[in-house]
Amino acid sequence: MASWQELIIQYFGPATLTPLAGGSLAESYALSTRTNRYFVKHYDPSWVKDPQIVWREASALKALKQAGWPVPDVILTHDSFLVLSWIEKGSSSYKDKAGQILGERLAKAHKQVASAYSLPWGNGIGIIQHPSSNYLLAGEFYWEIRLAPLLKSLSNQYSLLETLKDHETPIRKFLNQAVIFPTLVHGDLWSGNFLWQSDGSPYVIDPASYYGDPVSDIAFAELFGGFPSSFYHAYWLTMGSDPHYPCKKPLYQLYHALVHLKLFGQAYLGLSKSLIDQIRESPCLQR
Repeated sequence: MASWQELIIQYFGPATLTPLAGGSLAESYALSTRTNRYFVKHYDPSWVKDPQIVWREASALKALKQAGWPVPDVILTHDSFLVLSWIEKGSSSYKDKAGQILGERLAKAHKQVASAYSLPWGNGIGIIQHPSSNYLLAGEFYWEIRLAPLLKSLSNQYSLLETLKDHETPIRKFLNQAVIFPTLVHGDLWSGNFLWQSDGSPYVIDPASYYGDPVSDIAFAELFGGFPSSFYHAYWLTMGSDPHYPCKKPLYQLYHALVHLKLFGQAYLGLSKSLIDQIRESPCLQR
């Protein structure tokens, strides 16, 4: 059986693969042919047991592209690797311009209304997977599919589910009423997945996409920082304000804090507890 490197050479012809730094689940390479350069992600089957991980990412990238998101092109997919168009990174002097363009394009993409809150690709972040689902109400979707499974999976170690259990009904009710429509979101929009070229053209990579509340992307972008103020200004100017966002933000940030707690351990326990406290004290979520 041909190796994954041999399969790439068979497809592209004479080429070289140069290892790149970065990536926790996938090995990264620059693929150089006679005429082009590409980015390759290889998932070692001995470590990554999810047989659909490449299909999931490729499908999300294609859907985001169709919706107007600035993402790399999918060139080739295989069970264990993904080949994408190459992004030549620009200098930090173009970050503000790239942030403004990204904010505008993100808001325009977020205005596209989907038919349901759903995980059409069994969305996952890292090694955490969620089943496919379709919900008509945002609160039911977020509690049943996003928040509760994570809280339960962490309950033996951290007993976090009990701290929010008495707020389950207010959370469901609030999001059912406060979220107007679902749209395709990136799902893992932190600054490490934000790139730009030398002309200021922005790109986002590594999606964990699903159909949910548009501002869930903004909440995660704010959680760990790194985006320029031009990004947020352009987004809200184009999207329009969401009066419920201050109450939504800790709810959506908690999901990502819990993901980090599960993947990386106790270093994220303080953040998770702080967000839970904010939720419990929120005037929008009083029982």
